[in-house]
Amino acid sequence: MDQPTSPAEEIKTDQLLQLHNVTRDVAKFCGTQLRAYLDTLAPLFRPRRILGDHMEGYARETVVGEDQTLAELKELYLRVCSRPFDLRRELAVPLESVSTQIQLHEWEYVHEAVTARERKQITVVSPLAWVLAYPSTYSLSMMRQVLAGKQERDPECVRAFVLRACLMHVMFLKQPGLKLLLEGLRYKVEVRQSPQMGDLPLVTLVAPLSTMRLSDEHLLVATGLSGRAVFQEVLDRRKSRKISDPFEEQISAILS
Repeated sequence: MDQPTSPAEEIKTDQLLQLHNVTRDVAKFCGTQLRAYLDTLAPLFRPRRILGDHMEGYARETVVGEDQTLAELKELYLRVCSRPFDLRRELAVPLESVSTQIQLHEWEYVHEAVTARERKQITVVSPLAWVLAYPSTYSLSMMRQVLAGKQERDPECVRAFVLRACLMHVMFLKQPGLKLLLEGLRYKVEVRQSPQMGDLPLVTLVAPLSTMRLSDEHLLVATGLSGRAVFQEVLDRRKSRKISDPFEEQISAILS
């Protein structure tokens, strides 16, 4: 899933700047809130909680099912490590220690804007959707640049990015309570894939607000003025005025 939003209705030029400012403020608020949540929940993301002594550590930490979890992690890694990453298939065990200072990368996707006069590939950023990642040298955006041949490739950094994305995916599979907890805080957990990254699963958190992409005509004008083939979605104020509350909805269903 690389294109989660639909193009916006026509927006007047004088409304666009206001929408960008509102979107920036809302994204900053949500990002700060989410950062505080993840810092508090950091101990729950310790890989040794599911992999035990198969992860590096100073003391022994045996975990029930750790061999099966390692086997599932290896299977996933083997499935995604070839194209487009071209990584070696072997994984040395124990796996290197990973910090639980979780990183947040804004979700982005490539959209081809087409009008009667022009056709252009534009990177669109979703400011209210974030990929969860264990710390790595490459961010999501940098990894895209590496795969596109626009940035120097460090095979070890690519391997770390891929392995840690796999590890985050397995963490949520083995600890379903993480998904319940984050969704209880109103951030929807999704597993997305990007065409540029093959079958690599990317665990994503989405705020309970809607954003929208501008029409292709607006995108081409905006990116032409900025000189950069990058554009950020803007808040859909109409859809965002009513924020759903899953807890309230479930209780109402029980009481009805």
